Amino acid sequence: MKTIITYLALILALQLFSSTFLIAQNIENIVKAYEQRMNGDIEGAKAILNDIIKIDSTNALAYFEMARTVEDSMKLQFITKSIALDSTNTMFLFYQANLYMLDAYRGMKSNNKTIITKNINKCIATLKRILEINNDCRESILFLVDLYGTLPKDMGGNPRTARLYLDKLKPIDSFYAAQGEWILKSKNIDADIVKHWKNYIENNAETENALIKLGKAYLLKNEIGMADEVFNKIIKIDSSQIILKLDVARAYLYSAMRGGDEQNRAIQGFKKYINVYLESNVSKPKLIQAWSYGWLGMIEGRQGNNILAEEYYNKAESLIPNYPKYTAIPKIENQPNILTYKYSSYFSAF
Repeated sequence: MKTIITYLALILALQLFSSTFLIAQNIENIVKAYEQRMNGDIEGAKAILNDIIKIDSTNALAYFEMARTVEDSMKLQFITKSIALDSTNTMFLFYQANLYMLDAYRGMKSNNKTIITKNINKCIATLKRILEINNDCRESILFLVDLYGTLPKDMGGNPRTARLYLDKLKPIDSFYAAQGEWILKSKNIDADIVKHWKNYIENNAETENALIKLGKAYLLKNEIGMADEVFNKIIKIDSSQIILKLDVARAYLYSAMRGGDEQNRAIQGFKKYINVYLESNVSKPKLIQAWSYGWLGMIEGRQGNNILAEEYYNKAESLIPNYPKYTAIPKIENQPNILTYKYSSYFSAF
């Protein structure tokens, strides 16, 4: 009898070891798929994830990374599956909320009220679900402040509800509360975003995040030189923030798009700051390099410099074949096995 018990215990131990090893191996392969996606090999990433799902159809993390990998039209399908398998994972839910918001944003461009209302409601419901799991989730609370505080009433906006969520946010995180305060304050004609962030720094601390907000406040007022001074102060301490030079470049790009007497100067400013980033010695994600070269190609092409434009396009495509073409700087997502997410407003250029 003792021998049988020992034998059964050994079998159970081996099964546990095998299961633990498989989980660890799957996580390692999911991270590998993420790395391939970051290097532009979308099909290779999909193949790895499909292999994992064939072996383990209940792997929520694999479905999550697949959602981040596939084309936009299929993202909700995979994140919904991921949440069905792990319903309390706030990172999965936050990603889903952002997808609903993106669909609502697309509806806004075509003024499709049905699509807007449906997706805004789903987004808000998902954010509230996150707060049921983690009542202090500052990202979700700020998201709700932005939605209720920025959207018009016919799209779901409600300033009073926005204020309630802001009051909830204040004891949790003063920096996030300051962002919420500005969202509501910005409705006033005499509101000054630079003054707002200067006051915050004066009354709290001159942190890197606060200085970034101050610099971007200057960009929103088209005071590009002042923004660059603030960013230089940050970069002097943290060289990885050289990416802020791309926000300066974008400000010049938007200025050039408006046309006028300063268009040529703005184009030169755009080129200068894109190259400041590209020529820096810090490690640069391929995705952002490709985006930068792609925009240089676009500008040179518009100016009739077709040979140089082709060179830039080729550089972009050699890094990431389907590099992003939009004006916003691409977001670099973290590894899927790291629980993290950050809210960025859909209603502000910077």
